[in-house]
Amino acid sequence: MAIDSKRIAKNTIFLYARLILVMGVQLYSSRVILDKLGTTDYALYYVVFGVIGLLSFLNGTLSSGTSRFITFELGKGNPERLKTTFSTTLISHLLLAGIILLLGETIGLWYAHNIMVVPQGRMEAAMIVYQISILSTIISILQVPFTSEIMAHEEMNVYAYLGIYEAIAKLAVVVLIIHTSFDKLIYFATLQCVVVFTVFLFYVWYSKKHFQEVTFKLYFDKGIFKSILKFSGWNIMATLSNTLMSQGVIMLFNLFFAPVVVAAQAISNQISNALMQFVNNVRQAVNPQVIKLYADEQYEASQRLTFASAEYIFDLLLLLGVPCIMVMPSLLDLWLVDVPEYAVVFAQLIIVQDILGNFSAAFYTPMLAANKISKNSIVSVFLCLIQFALLWVLFSCGLGPLWARYLALFSCVIFSFVVKPYILWHDVNYNLKDIYNCIWQCLKNLLTIVVVCASIYILIPQTTLMRSVCVALLSVVVVIASAYAYMNTAIRKSIIDFLMSRFKRVK
Repeated sequence: MAIDSKRIAKNTIFLYARLILVMGVQLYSSRVILDKLGTTDYALYYVVFGVIGLLSFLNGTLSSGTSRFITFELGKGNPERLKTTFSTTLISHLLLAGIILLLGETIGLWYAHNIMVVPQGRMEAAMIVYQISILSTIISILQVPFTSEIMAHEEMNVYAYLGIYEAIAKLAVVVLIIHTSFDKLIYFATLQCVVVFTVFLFYVWYSKKHFQEVTFKLYFDKGIFKSILKFSGWNIMATLSNTLMSQGVIMLFNLFFAPVVVAAQAISNQISNALMQFVNNVRQAVNPQVIKLYADEQYEASQRLTFASAEYIFDLLLLLGVPCIMVMPSLLDLWLVDVPEYAVVFAQLIIVQDILGNFSAAFYTPMLAANKISKNSIVSVFLCLIQFALLWVLFSCGLGPLWARYLALFSCVIFSFVVKPYILWHDVNYNLKDIYNCIWQCLKNLLTIVVVCASIYILIPQTTLMRSVCVALLSVVVVIASAYAYMNTAIRKSIIDFLMSRFKRVK
């Protein structure tokens, strides 16, 4: 099996077409929903979903294992083994859905009633939304094996079409929210759940129709289940710690600060999710091939693809993230009716974290392929538990919410530049020099951009919208020029040849 560049390119194009529409709808809907729900109900929605999100950390764990094992068996080319693997993962997710339901109706319900801070007069609405959040989570859990099938088969066009449907459906939700006379918080949560359910039905139908291994006969292989369980046993710790730092921080904000801080965190998370959707489209197109090449024992090709994608995605993150950081106040003023306090600085810091966290994400895929995630999980738990406990102490002592972002950024740097490179070198047989050469190529680019863009920021005060646009455009030019200057010679030549061939064809 060779690296299929054409398929990667085609899948990336499908995913970006999907993303353009999805992003447009998300930007519009976030603005309207924050305005119509108000800061208090908007924050309450994210806090309530954060409770069940924290309890459902097992879903993220099993999701990674399911995707890895289905993709790995597809790369091995054994149809019967693949069929048994799918059936085993489906049963596993049915069991997990039952566990989440039990936890949600016991521990989660107790927390919602006794600890969660709910504005006066909104407890009944909060409890209804909480039950809806449990249902939405269970549907999402059951969808994982079918989504993993589509990703493993690299049917990104289907994923793109479904994303377009989801965007249109959510746009309809926004329109209905504007014109409803019911409780907007409950109405919004209910309609969101309906969208999630229809997406789930489509995934099930498409997978059943197009992939032979997707069957509802309950094949259960104890050996495969033990392998997934062993894999998930280590992954569960990393997922728990990541969930603790995402949903847990929102819960801490709910306990120590006003709803406006929760709203600011939700806004910054949406900006981060939007940014990462762009780059994750590339990762979703590349990751299956990294795993399949490893399964086919083409280790050198798998490593080349890992490093190349890490550099491409880093440049893409800079191209998208640097202009956003530079003009974030104007961007949020243009996007939102009322900008919550802390939203600007939260968003800027989380984008910096996303840029530096590129290496952590890129280097995790070969670790998944080699099933070498134990050390990563141990360090993840250690750092995140310390981070969460330290935040609790700092907030109790009266320090501000910005410390959540500072500690998250520090943890991200440790993972990207120390933990993941060490594991790749020690456990997956990567060359340490190659790893840090990849990192250094990216950091040289970053340092150049920081110096030039900082000068632009100082020289051009953003007193008007037009000045902000000029700053954003100049920063884009700087990022492109710097990325091109530090680009590998062979890659640069291939880009020039590609552009020249297209120019000649047009001419």
